[in-house]
Amino acid sequence: MPRLITILLVAVAITLGSVLPNSADGRTRPKTWSFDANSGADFEAQAAEVRKEMGSDGRYGAISVDDRKAVEADLDQIEALLDAKDSPAKLNDQQQVDLINAQERINAVLTKNDGNRLICTMEPRTGTKFKEKVCITQSERDTIRRNSQKAFQDQLMKGAATMPPGD
Repeated sequence: MPRLITILLVAVAITLGSVLPNSADGRTRPKTWSFDANSGADFEAQAAEVRKEMGSDGRYGAISVDDRKAVEADLDQIEALLDAKDSPAKLNDQQQVDLINAQERINAVLTKNDGNRLICTMEPRTGTKFKEKVCITQSERDTIRRNSQKAFQDQLMKGAATMPPGD
């Protein structure tokens, strides 16, 4: 992994200590969350370095204009989130999810590895009004979607085969 991405990961990355599968629904849920950046100021230096490397002669100079705009927007979002609180640990759950998703989108663009991008959402817990962070990779989401569509199609075909003629 390029050194700059590693620095970016260390700067804002949310370390997912253990990610445990939930056997009931197949999703993964983070067991612990911790932040390595102490403030928005810590991140600003790293963001400036990424922006410099996205210049025409930088390490990421070959990325498309759309990807560059997406990275810029995510860097701005992370800076705004980190500047809003004096410590990343003080971000609320939704802000943490937004931070994780922005970080993962940046990493996916810069490493050209979207399948391993972690996507987090806040989802209601069964039997309660509380929400929890649920994180799965893009490739896991794609697999779940494909399996769901296949099961639906299989049920349609099975139902069509058992229908009496003329209906």
